[in-house]
Amino acid sequence: MEALEHIGSFVSGLLYFALGFCLIRFGIRTRSATESVLGASFMCWSLYYILRVISMELQSEPALESQFYFTARIIDNLGSVCFVLFPLLAFRRGTRWAKWLAATLAICLIAGTAGSIWVGDPEGVEPLTNGWWWIEWLGSIAAGIWIGVEGFHHYGMTRSRIRLGLCEPIVGHRFLLLGLMGTIWTLLDFVVVGQYVDYWAHHTWSTTLDNLVGLLEIGAIAMIWLAYFAPAAYQRKINATAIST
Repeated sequence: MEALEHIGSFVSGLLYFALGFCLIRFGIRTRSATESVLGASFMCWSLYYILRVISMELQSEPALESQFYFTARIIDNLGSVCFVLFPLLAFRRGTRWAKWLAATLAICLIAGTAGSIWVGDPEGVEPLTNGWWWIEWLGSIAAGIWIGVEGFHHYGMTRSRIRLGLCEPIVGHRFLLLGLMGTIWTLLDFVVVGQYVDYWAHHTWSTTLDNLVGLLEIGAIAMIWLAYFAPAAYQRKINATAIST
């Protein structure tokens, strides 16, 4: 692999690890499952990138490359299962329909992976011939859409409270950031479709699409970081802007 190849994904992997560690530590300190499950998903995705890079370095040994990539895929989906729990815990904890939705998305991820193995595509790289791939993808993209919708919905609900002084501006801004994160994640999943279709056609990963995926992930990670760990200066600016308007 060339020195600059897949640099976007490599950077994303490092950021996933750093933010995942901070979220888990924060969740443990505050005894909050919301941040803990999000941190767990990020840690899984960080490990996924490590295994994926290793698999790319083993292209001269197809059997070993396949084993590493399959393991990476399982860990990736474990992270995705944790991810679908985030909007449930963050926005709709205790709501029956949200519990069913989260369970359905988790089932899509698990069933899609199991189905891919059953039809002879354990690595999940044949979207045009493997219908199970799309079931798995549905579980992933639906989680992003859910987070985006909930984030913007709650942001809209807090705006009137902020104007009345009943809610801190930074709280409403956190909802906005989560809405933006969900939107970016949805775009990311659409790019992933192009990435895998291109791989299916050419049997090689597109550096351009891989880096685009990495950039979108960095954008989503930045939204989460600002939502939970924004510097004091950033928070003061948000509060001052809200007061002036």
